Amino acid sequence: MPKIVDHDERRAHIAAAVLRVIARDGVKGADLRSVAKAAGCSTGVIAHYVGDKEAMLLGALREAMNHVARGMSDVAAGQSGMARLIAMLEAGMPLDPERAASCRIFYHFAAKGMNDPTLAGELASYYDWWRREVGDVIEVLQADGHFAAQDPSALAETMVALAEGLAIQGVFATDPAQTARLSGRLADAIARFDAPRPRQEHMA
Repeated sequence: MPKIVDHDERRAHIAAAVLRVIARDGVKGADLRSVAKAAGCSTGVIAHYVGDKEAMLLGALREAMNHVARGMSDVAAGQSGMARLIAMLEAGMPLDPERAASCRIFYHFAAKGMNDPTLAGELASYYDWWRREVGDVIEVLQADGHFAAQDPSALAETMVALAEGLAIQGVFATDPAQTARLSGRLADAIARFDAPRPRQEHMA
């Protein structure tokens, strides 16, 4: 009997190879020949399943986003309360080799997305999703008395921006100790967002 090929599995395998190449050599290094070598197949197979380089990059970006999203869900699944919020934010930060590689891949795509509307749209959708997920966790925490009188969507936007900014510093840090401090910086900032606001004294 002829071998049945799972086309979705083959595309996912190719996308994973693209991400490995990008993590190592950057977007410019992710040509059909390099990806074919990393995937253990021919350039003809790559072209058949994903098309040209642009389609190949788009598929890899979607796989990267799905991978990070799965990671966020897995990390947060066993957490509750404030720990879950921190886990959702830390999932996009370079706190271990795997997350560091994911961050580098995203920033490679982000640089290309500055001049590629399709990639930019995909990245925008990912960040929208991340903010919504964080906002949902904030709403749950507000029911327990945290982040009183704050707009959850606005706070989620600020927290994701904070996590992203810390992540960028971590990716480009020359001192490993700086990267190690990222988690603490994030926790400190969240604690300040949660601190009671001082009462405003009204002048007579």
